[in-house]
Amino acid sequence: VYAQQRPVVLAEFNYAMGVPGGDLAQRFGSHLAIGGGVGFHPGKRKFHLGIRGSVFFGQTVKEDVIAPFRTSQYGLLIGADQLLAEMKLRERAWLLCLNGGGLIALRESPSSHAQLKWQLGLGFIEHSIRFVDDASALPQFDENLIQGLDRLSNGLAVVPAVGFEHLSKSGGLSYYAGVETILGFTRNQRSYHYDLGISELGKSRLDLMWQLRIALYLPFHLGDADDVEY
Repeated sequence: VYAQQRPVVLAEFNYAMGVPGGDLAQRFGSHLAIGGGVGFHPGKRKFHLGIRGSVFFGQTVKEDVIAPFRTSQYGLLIGADQLLAEMKLRERAWLLCLNGGGLIALRESPSSHAQLKWQLGLGFIEHSIRFVDDASALPQFDENLIQGLDRLSNGLAVVPAVGFEHLSKSGGLSYYAGVETILGFTRNQRSYHYDLGISELGKSRLDLMWQLRIALYLPFHLGDADDVEY
């Protein structure tokens, strides 16, 4: 009978893919994310604590905030050299959260153990539209203009999640795979939208993300070797 586990500190490197919901689905398409964090399992007590951060990337922006600046020819923009140029729009977001939850053992042994992991995170999320001028041909899109177009929004985030976790103590692979929902209770932070000619400063939003997250762990086991009773 596997009797007692040592406490373990987990350095985490994660990758995620997902789709938006709520108000966020009206602005962006699907996304990818990378991130990292640190977690702690206190051994025989079946709970965990941690902190993690993620950066989100998306290729699809549904709100064409530069529509008033486009020409009738190919929908491009006029650059500083009076030639046509292209401005690409991208999704950018980041999340930082504290999380905690419980562990339900599925299989335990002196060399490894597998468990169901549920958690609830609380943190801060921010998202905006990123402007990419690869040719550096559009100097008119300076910081002041972009601030009136980028739709910067941020606020409180709640992150419930559930997944499968495998921890090895013999040098094998330690990993996590699960699903999670990010609920962002955000507000618009820009005083004026230049493309719409209106102000939405402080307007409340419900931004959702549903995603699959996979993480690799680098575990650091603390204390003496685990106890095994016969």
